[in-house]
Amino acid sequence: MHKMINLCGVIFVLASGIVFAEAEFDFEELMESIDTNSHNLQGNISTKDANASVALAKEMQSQFKLVEGFFEKRGNAADAVTDAKKYEDMAAEIVKFVEANDFEAASNKAIEISTACDTACHDTYKPL
Repeated sequence: MHKMINLCGVIFVLASGIVFAEAEFDFEELMESIDTNSHNLQGNISTKDANASVALAKEMQSQFKLVEGFFEKRGNAADAVTDAKKYEDMAAEIVKFVEANDFEAASNKAIEISTACDTACHDTYKPL
């Protein structure tokens, strides 16, 4: 009986962790954060703030990875999964451009992310 109670406790802890992780993920908040970060990234690049630009581009990579996972899990949105991966790669390119002090190329890529993101998923999947 003691082992059964322990097993149930372990299952409860694991299950509540999964539910808690799902509850922490607010897609709308994430999208707002990406939008804000996109604008801030462009500002950081224009002032040639390399450290802030790299940090924000890396954060956006992680955010687009979450978007990719969201749409994979949702299903029936292969284009959104593909786009999220594309934006994740573009954010990685920004990191490389900034690290090479090519702020013009980084700026162009940041604008490309912002423009493409607004016209891709937002037209098809907004509001969710």
